[in-house]
Amino acid sequence: MRGILFAISGGFFLTLQSVANARISDGIGTWQAATVTQMTGFIVALLITFALRDRTFQEMRHVKPLYLSGGALAAAVLFSNITAVHLMGVTLTISLFLIAQLGLALLIDWNGWFGMIKRRLQLPQVIGILLMVGGVLILKL
Repeated sequence: MRGILFAISGGFFLTLQSVANARISDGIGTWQAATVTQMTGFIVALLITFALRDRTFQEMRHVKPLYLSGGALAAAVLFSNITAVHLMGVTLTISLFLIAQLGLALLIDWNGWFGMIKRRLQLPQVIGILLMVGGVLILKL
């Protein structure tokens, strides 16, 4: 149940962040908005880490370099998201982001990439993605 609540919260936060970033970028530019977002996210995460007195961040030196690329990927996500919101609006942007995320997640699970457990791709998953694509097409009308 907690996982569901965190996932729903994350979806809400992603949508709110998309709108905020688009508004910020109107005044200062897209890459600048991505920079501000990354910087404030870093500061908040660091403050929470210190507030929780969590010292495991010292273990970061053991993280594989491939996985440290997450921050760089986040910059690309922010730029893509901000640009898409300006071009298509929030609803279509978030819809397409979700389809792209689910599609790649299915590929990762199916192939066992990044050390994930391989999972069989089943017909209901394919139908679910196709229904989402159909939903976006209906939204676009």
